[in-house]
Amino acid sequence: MPGRLEGRRALVTGGTSGIGETIVERLTEDGARVVFTGRDDVRGAAVADRTEAGFLRADAADQDQVNNSVDRAIGLLGGLDALVCNAGVIAEGTISETSLQDWQTLLDVNLTAPYLYSIRALPALREAGGGSIVHVSSDAGVWGEEKIGAYSVSKAALISLTQMLAMDAGPSGIRVNAVCPGDTLPGMATTTSGRERYEDTSGWRTPPMGRIGTAQDVAAVVSFLLSPDSSFVNGAALLIDGGMRASYRAWEVAP
Repeated sequence: MPGRLEGRRALVTGGTSGIGETIVERLTEDGARVVFTGRDDVRGAAVADRTEAGFLRADAADQDQVNNSVDRAIGLLGGLDALVCNAGVIAEGTISETSLQDWQTLLDVNLTAPYLYSIRALPALREAGGGSIVHVSSDAGVWGEEKIGAYSVSKAALISLTQMLAMDAGPSGIRVNAVCPGDTLPGMATTTSGRERYEDTSGWRTPPMGRIGTAQDVAAVVSFLLSPDSSFVNGAALLIDGGMRASYRAWEVAP
């Protein structure tokens, strides 16, 4: 039985590890032809070998590399039906503790890169007769978190960008939505100072669903948003957090 994304041509940014890697895996399993980007050739090759997706080395903070990766992906796939902007970076600290350099990096990767990727992809999506863009935001973009203040600002702005693009591209049959994961396993993140792995999750609060979210949970929603099943979903910011943000009381539950 064909997958629900059979024949769809998709570009995924930041697909070499974590949630992005799992999104690449899920989209290919659902029948899509996928090209993904990342900065690490070794990890990229490993994901490509396992999924048969195409890998393009690209830094999301570099406009020329962004534009080149979109153009190359369109060439490799023969067009484009879907874009997933997953590449992101985090920085610990309150707003007042955030350096200007970290602030700029967060905005470059978490906000400007999705803008550049989306704008570059729009002509190909229009030529295809419509399509879907998904931005990977965060629950911290819905309810700000003081301890990652600048990250929260960047992800809140990404939700606003998603909504504005939904208004702009909707008449062309292009839907633009955001997913907002909560704490998600595997516990790895790219920070402004490098990559970190959070193997100890004992301090994470457990959502009302009774478990911590997984990359597979996020990838499943992304696949849905790229599929015809979500044909009337546009401009949405979907929380994938097991109900953690459903009320203030959820935050009071002990880890």
